[in-house]
Amino acid sequence: MTTNAAKTPAAKPEEIEDFYEEPLPGEPETEEPEAGGGAPEDHTGKVLIDGELYSVVQGDLLLDDDERDLYRQQQQAQSAQREAARLAEAAGFGEATITPESFGTSALVGIVQNGKIVRWSPGTVLTYCVLRHTFPRDEWYEEVVDNMRAAATVWEETCGIDFDYRPDLDNSGVLRPPGIVFPVRHISANGAFIAASFFPNDPVSRRRVLIDPSYFTTRFDHVGVLRHELGHVLGFRHEHIRSGAPPVCPDEDTTGTIDLTAYDPQSVMHYFCGGVGSRDLTITEVDRVGSQRVYGPPLGNFELREA
Repeated sequence: MTTNAAKTPAAKPEEIEDFYEEPLPGEPETEEPEAGGGAPEDHTGKVLIDGELYSVVQGDLLLDDDERDLYRQQQQAQSAQREAARLAEAAGFGEATITPESFGTSALVGIVQNGKIVRWSPGTVLTYCVLRHTFPRDEWYEEVVDNMRAAATVWEETCGIDFDYRPDLDNSGVLRPPGIVFPVRHISANGAFIAASFFPNDPVSRRRVLIDPSYFTTRFDHVGVLRHELGHVLGFRHEHIRSGAPPVCPDEDTTGTIDLTAYDPQSVMHYFCGGVGSRDLTITEVDRVGSQRVYGPPLGNFELREA
C-alpha cells in the first residue's frame, strides 16, 4: 500500500527507476543499496498523519514504530540468509550459482495470516467517499472522484469485489464519516509518497487512501496509481518483492505472503524498476487470474437471486 525514497539521480544507481520517481522540493534522499546486496531499510523519511508518525517504506507502505522495527529485523534476516548463501557458494559448498531465479518463483502476491489468505468477507461492499474539504483545489477533488470510480470499476470487472462510492458523504467535515469502509483524502506528505492505502487486516483507523500533491503531476497514469493502491486495499502486496524481479527493484519483507500466480513484470502491483514494469499500471491477465483465486469471478458474471 505505500512507497518511495530519494529520487535525485545521484541518490541511487541509474538503472533504478522506482514507481514514484519524480523528485519534489524537500524530498528526503534515498539510501543506496549496501555492498553486501542487502536492501536499504527504507527509502524515505517519516510523515505525520492524524497525529501519528509513520515511516514510509518502499514508496507507499506506512509503518508505525513497532512495525518499522519488525520490518528492519526481517530485512536484516533476509540479507543475512542471502549473504550466507553467497559465502557458501564462494567456498564451494553451494550447489548452484545464486541468481534471482534461485530464490523460487514470484507471483501476484497475497497476504497470509494464521495460515489463511487474507481477503474481505464475502458480501462486503467497499464503500468510500472523497473528502472534498481536504483538497486545496476543486479540480484535484474532481479528478480523484473520476479516477477512483474508474479504478474501482476495473477491479469490479476483474474479480468478485464490489466498491460503492458515496458522494453524499464527500462534504463531511470529519476525516472518517460513518457509513463507509474508507475515505479518500488529500494530504501533503512532501512527496514521501504519491498515494498510500491499506490492507484488509489493517485496523479501522488506518483504512484510508491518501493522495499527495505529487499525484497530480506524476508521469505515471493517474488512474493506474489508484488501481495499484486499490490492489493493496484488496490484499495484494507488491509484485516485485519476490525472486524473478530485477535485483535492483526495491526489496521488502515477504513474511506472511503467498504467491498466487507466476511472476508478472507488467502487473499492476509491480513498480517500474530494472527496466520492467509499466507506468500505465494496468491490470493484466495474470493479475486477473491471481485475484480470482482470492475473490472469484466478477459479480457481474452472475445472475444473482435472493433467498
